[in-house]
Amino acid sequence: MIRNGIIVTAALCAALAAAPLNAGAAAVPDGWQRVGSGILGGVSGLALVEGAPAGRGLADAVVVRDNKGDGESRVATVRLRPGQAPAVSELPWLGVVPVDLEALDAVPGRPGHYIALASGGGAYDVVVADGRATAGHDPVTLPGRHEGDNYESFALHRDRSGRLYAVWATRGRGAEKAVVRAASVRIGAHGPEFGTVTARQEFSVPYPDRDEVRHISDLKVLGDGTVLVSSASDPNVDDGPFASAVYDAGRLTVNRAHDAVLRLRPEHALRPLSRFTRQDNRKIEAIAVLPGGLGLWGTDDENSGGSVAFERIGR
Repeated sequence: MIRNGIIVTAALCAALAAAPLNAGAAAVPDGWQRVGSGILGGVSGLALVEGAPAGRGLADAVVVRDNKGDGESRVATVRLRPGQAPAVSELPWLGVVPVDLEALDAVPGRPGHYIALASGGGAYDVVVADGRATAGHDPVTLPGRHEGDNYESFALHRDRSGRLYAVWATRGRGAEKAVVRAASVRIGAHGPEFGTVTARQEFSVPYPDRDEVRHISDLKVLGDGTVLVSSASDPNVDDGPFASAVYDAGRLTVNRAHDAVLRLRPEHALRPLSRFTRQDNRKIEAIAVLPGGLGLWGTDDENSGGSVAFERIGR
């Protein structure tokens, strides 16, 4: 795997290092671990299981797959342990069956509860328990959605006051920038209830810089409001080669009126925290952040399936 040096801002280092690693943990594993085979085994979104142990080589996660056909997997659990092969369990989906799930995040403070987003803008309220994924309600359409929008990212963030906010983005394509939006959200009896969109900003990346560039293939919001995004390029050939990068994209803040505010960096000010070249041939479509400055990346490598890798992105 060919990787450029990692550049991290002081603010991001502080956010990532806020929680300590398990004492005596081994070195971060180098390389990728397969968690899905073939065109139906990609990872298009992932979220850590709240309350589960997490550290170097250690994580429990839920992943979504962007499949479209009847009987094809939509959700799986992944158990990662140092020195062991990943334990992957494909889960039956109960409820309205989604087409093309592209993002997933955990609902803070509600273990086993997630919001999954389909590319067309439908948000699914999902509970993962007892070996199944249950969508108890019809999907809720994102506010501000326009015909033809293609979404690949969604994240939830709870601020210090306990209010919950959602951030999501279209993926963009080449000269077409991604569009990032943010709004308050409440997880009610019938699924997510989004407030008015109070923040909208276009976003593009300097790398990848060839083939079809997807400026945002996933995003997550850290505890301090740092917005972490992944970007990927795809020549639209199922064998690649692909390229990817991960960026500190800027900040989500909340003003005195409790409205979400986005302050994202312009393209010229962005530097990859992590970069994967066409020789690496990885299409990162899912990201999560673990304690101690560790990232967990997930890929949808088309015919090569889906893989995950840990990487240190803090000090």
